Amino acid sequence: MRSATLAPRVHQLDGIRLGLLDNQKANAARVLETLADQLRAQNHVGEVRTYTKSYFGTPVEYDRAQEIAQSCDAVIAGVGD
Repeated sequence: MRSATLAPRVHQLDGIRLGLLDNQKANAARVLETLADQLRAQNHVGEVRTYTKSYFGTPVEYDRAQEIAQSCDAVIAGVGD
């Protein structure tokens, strides 16, 4: 079993690079985009990038997780339905 270390919490959202991870379930993209719009309006979030998992029932691929970690200061994973 692999162990994981949690990322440090983000204390301020102004100007951060935000990642949105869409799990491909129904309405996940809509929920994430609505949330991103609210964060942009209320907190002046910087760049927002959207990523998509290949299948909702599996973890995000290692290479994709590394790309997200290097490109974003914070990530919100969305679950739809």
